[in-house]
Amino acid sequence: MGVRPLLLGVVLVSGLLASACSADTPAPAVTSSEPSEASRPPGEDPRPLSWEPVPLPADLSAVTLTSNDDSVLVGAYGPGRPRPHLLTGTGSGQWRELGLTPRSGYAFEGRWFQVATRAGRIDAVAGARGGAHGNYRWTTWSGTADSVAEQEQPFGVFGSYGAGDLVGLAYAAGSPVILGAWQSERTGLDIATWTRTGSRWARQTSTGTPLGSTPQLLVSATAITSAGEGLMLSGSVTRLAPGSVRVDPAVWTSPDADGPWTRIDLPRRQGGTDAALAHAATCSEHRCLVSGVVGGKLATWEVVGTSATQLDGIPDVVVPESATALAPLLLGDGVLVIAPSDRGSSVLRRSGSRWSVAAGPVGSPASAVVHGDGVWVVTTDVQGDGTLWRSRVA
Repeated sequence: MGVRPLLLGVVLVSGLLASACSADTPAPAVTSSEPSEASRPPGEDPRPLSWEPVPLPADLSAVTLTSNDDSVLVGAYGPGRPRPHLLTGTGSGQWRELGLTPRSGYAFEGRWFQVATRAGRIDAVAGARGGAHGNYRWTTWSGTADSVAEQEQPFGVFGSYGAGDLVGLAYAAGSPVILGAWQSERTGLDIATWTRTGSRWARQTSTGTPLGSTPQLLVSATAITSAGEGLMLSGSVTRLAPGSVRVDPAVWTSPDADGPWTRIDLPRRQGGTDAALAHAATCSEHRCLVSGVVGGKLATWEVVGTSATQLDGIPDVVVPESATALAPLLLGDGVLVIAPSDRGSSVLRRSGSRWSVAAGPVGSPASAVVHGDGVWVVTTDVQGDGTLWRSRVA
């Protein structure tokens, strides 16, 4: 059924979480000694983070997060059909469930890979394993804060011979773009993007562009994010030479949904030949911050235009081999990174030139956003069940 690479997704960022609000009796908070980036005199340490679980209704398991100016949008997974759910709320303890209209059989079983919202629109990608080979069957969704419906696609749009996995979705201006992989016309797999006309998605040509692999260089992208009116992809390049293989971090940028794409190789100050990858990015008006790993340890970069710099002084955090760091979170001039670690999750904070690190909420981090005066995080346990956490910034 085609070649499917392991495509991972996701990273971090710069803020702290708002106190959890619940109609039920809240579980004990998890307090961190990690400094926070609330407004304070220079040199004064911020108050500790206090992570509290935020209950969801009807035994739902949190999967992914996004937000707009008014609310947090939680993609969740339930025990009964249809399994996907979308909830919106502000932390007041009241959740409103959006109406979903699944149409295909796999839409009733789908688990969200990414949910995005912009200018009142909501778009999402979900997947459920099926078929003789247990490959993902992908579903795409679109709507508003009132209701979201599946947009059925012919099987060959995201499946059939040569298909790789999908990773996620982001907006270039007002246009949604899906990121994934597809068999190259030259070597291995290309990074693939899909754009939408009306309700129909179409894959763009990658071979022969910076998104295409060659016999000397294999490309892979694990995350997509908006960058102004354009996009940024995070991933790696595998350089093949006689007697050597080297994996280096890279990002790709485009001014709009249709390209052209530019690859930016990220430096690694540590040197060496250990594998290094970019996991995810967050972009503001003038810069992007990227999280990833170098030699199995957490690393961060700043990208301005086509120039990239690895940030100094980050504490040593070993990221498990099968895990990915979340996109950095921006909070004023500070940076918050939530990364998986041997302790479950670690929270790293940059204030000025100084980094600090502390234990994060229980579980492996899967998604995070800054909203209002807090940071919201989804973590998963060993069974894959998700918990939503929140901590106040000030």
